[in-house]
Amino acid sequence: HSPIRATRDQPPEGPSSLTRASALDYRNTAQKISIVPHCWLNPNAELCIPQTIDAGAAGRAVVNLNRFDLAMLKPFMPDTTQASGVFSGKADVSWDTTQEGLPQGKVTLSGRNVKVTQTVNDAPLPVAFETLNLSADLHNNRAELGWLIRLTNNGQFDGQVQVTDPQGRRNLGGNVNMRNLNLAMVNPVFSRGEKAAGMLNARLRLGGDVQSPQLFGQLQLSALDIDGNFMPFEMQPSQLTMNFSGTRSTLAGIVRTQQGQINLNGNADWSQIDNWRARVTAKGSRVRSTVPPMVRLDVSPDVVFDATPSLFTLDGRVDVPWARIVVHDLPESAVGVSSDVVMLNNDLQPETPQTASIPINSNLTVHVGNNVRIDAFGLKARLTGDLKVAQDKQGLGLNGQINIPDGRFRAYGQDLLVRKGELLFSGPPDQPLLNIEAIRNPDATEDDVIAGVRVTGTADEPKAEIFSDPAMPQAEALSYLLRGQGLDSNQSDSAAMTSMLIGLGVAQSGQVVGKIGETFGVSNLALDTQGVGDSSQVVVSGYVLPGLQVKYGVGIFDSLATLTLRYRLMPKLYLEAVSGVDQALDLLYQFEF
Repeated sequence: HSPIRATRDQPPEGPSSLTRASALDYRNTAQKISIVPHCWLNPNAELCIPQTIDAGAAGRAVVNLNRFDLAMLKPFMPDTTQASGVFSGKADVSWDTTQEGLPQGKVTLSGRNVKVTQTVNDAPLPVAFETLNLSADLHNNRAELGWLIRLTNNGQFDGQVQVTDPQGRRNLGGNVNMRNLNLAMVNPVFSRGEKAAGMLNARLRLGGDVQSPQLFGQLQLSALDIDGNFMPFEMQPSQLTMNFSGTRSTLAGIVRTQQGQINLNGNADWSQIDNWRARVTAKGSRVRSTVPPMVRLDVSPDVVFDATPSLFTLDGRVDVPWARIVVHDLPESAVGVSSDVVMLNNDLQPETPQTASIPINSNLTVHVGNNVRIDAFGLKARLTGDLKVAQDKQGLGLNGQINIPDGRFRAYGQDLLVRKGELLFSGPPDQPLLNIEAIRNPDATEDDVIAGVRVTGTADEPKAEIFSDPAMPQAEALSYLLRGQGLDSNQSDSAAMTSMLIGLGVAQSGQVVGKIGETFGVSNLALDTQGVGDSSQVVVSGYVLPGLQVKYGVGIFDSLATLTLRYRLMPKLYLEAVSGVDQALDLLYQFEF
């Protein structure tokens, strides 16, 4: 017989004390220990033994947790997790090692004012619990885990999971319910202006056994709406429904957007738990998508995604009937890392390239329709063609051809027309073969001469050559290309050189001029050249008000000035006034064909 005296201890979580002297009695002949009732106190906890515990080959122990403040867990939790609130509970366990079977017992925990805050992407995500009850029960050869969770100003998550004959067949049973769980609870981790909405409901029933679990019931996500910069389209309230029938499930859903919708269907089978499979199909028509700030496009997908434990595959077709691609300048991310750069980790060791745990194979056909236009680095053109996108363990590959049936290219201060444009892909996506011809606008070229630039070769090593029709020496062809006249024209050599140098200088100044205009509140300020030979002009243009463009041109050789005002009345209807040597007032309508 040994007494336990009133003591006081100082662990990191706070001092603990024994409320009164207690006795611990060990009987060697009976192989039994007896502990009389007592309590342990801590500023943040109170643990009591309300009745004598006789612990031997058989016995029973009852322990009451009257108070446990989650602040005690702070030394053991990561810095990204904070918890507050108080738990209380009870454990009642009995055993008899002389009999077969498992011990019997029940453990219950109940939380009060519990709040957990998890830091996600440097933003706090708080979750407050109105009710938090947990229980575990082991009786009559059946184990059961139950929970009832009500979130503050949100929905409820409750259920129980049962395992019958835990040491034998391990049959599963129980229910899982979700009632009106609002996805808006995750909004704190989103950036400003981003949000999520939607209501999650589920009524599920468990069956089968641990080796072959079964699930019955329905899970439904309604009024789903995610608004974020990471979304390629403006989502409208959508819904997803999953129905479970044993070892199989089906998926049906509609993702609505501001323009167009995507229909989702799918199924899964886990009858062989080690060889499960899942399939999701997505079909849509002219879904308006945006990749800020450069790309707007309509996408019509018809794709199939298959998943197994060993392989993911993505097959199908994607039509792009309409697109507008506008690139003013390249972002910093467009400058790739050199292939000979070796990345080091914190230990100054070469980083091991990360690979997906499950390989991904894809085989997609991308059809570029007749209304796809690009405006990038002086090129304004229409694109068409078909591409095969394939991905396997060797990497991503493209096969196919993109054509430029018509377009204009502004280079060296000249207006070039794309007469022929082909990009041939056969392998790496960044290594297309080029076959492009761009000619000077014949309306701005004398003597019915066609002069242009032909670009061939690969994208990283293009070859450019000047050509003309009829054929002529390179110097003569260059003169027609840059100033629309031959070297033997009446214009003096100094005037010809002046015209070419001004055109080249203006071509290199566009970005600087644009930034100056933004400083003074003039949008799209541009410096350009127009005309041929002696009629060449330097032109400054910009928008001083939305829809009102001002253009001022000065002759290079005659110093005559022309002022043009153009006002947009409707999206394609303009009123234009010109004041110079002549006066004019025109009503212009723009159309495409």
